[in-house]
Amino acid sequence: MKRRSLLDKIPNFSNSLEIFKTHFFTVPFLAAFNILTVLILGWLSVYAKLNKKGEGVERLFSDPFNFWFPYEGILTGVSEVLGCICVAICAFTFGLLRQKDPRSRAAMFLFFSALLLGVLYVDDRFRMTLILSRLGLSKKIIYLCYASGIFLYIYNFWRYIKTTPYLPLVAALFLFAISRLEDIVNSPNIGLHAMLEDGTKLLALLNLALYFWHVCHEEVWRHFQQSEED
Repeated sequence: MKRRSLLDKIPNFSNSLEIFKTHFFTVPFLAAFNILTVLILGWLSVYAKLNKKGEGVERLFSDPFNFWFPYEGILTGVSEVLGCICVAICAFTFGLLRQKDPRSRAAMFLFFSALLLGVLYVDDRFRMTLILSRLGLSKKIIYLCYASGIFLYIYNFWRYIKTTPYLPLVAALFLFAISRLEDIVNSPNIGLHAMLEDGTKLLALLNLALYFWHVCHEEVWRHFQQSEED
């Protein structure tokens, strides 16, 4: 009689393991990103152990919280959440629409919207403009590159944008322009500077989130209606 391995003797273990492997490798890049993350965290752990940098690694995961001022950074956090929402719903809706017609105008619009908003989100979250300016690159040049990208984006998708309630999008672009202009001018009044730079950015992101939420909702609804008709 053939001897069974120890794992085979555990009830349903083999079946559960196969189901786990199937689901794990079904999602694109899930395995790759998990393995890469584990390798990076492992490298950081070894580096911290060998160089006695445990405190430095701990700071990478510390909470941005001030006990004496618990409201500190709360609006910045709200802005980051809104920016993340815009990227997520555009990318998700594009992924849904591309299953039927990957080159449709709506799908391409949402793809480039997610790409552009993703670049802006990464810039804002990781302070890329600030870092590059400290390295000697003028903020005016950086903002000119962003403005050029936004202009090309609007130019190429204006026909589609006109079919949507685009007022929030126009308002958001106008508010972003004020925010970036204030970042260059840098008003001496602290309160005024915060409102003109961060307040207008928050309002712009709110308008963007509402606009793309509506557009994505309509496109998803249209997608399901067409699927039912087919």
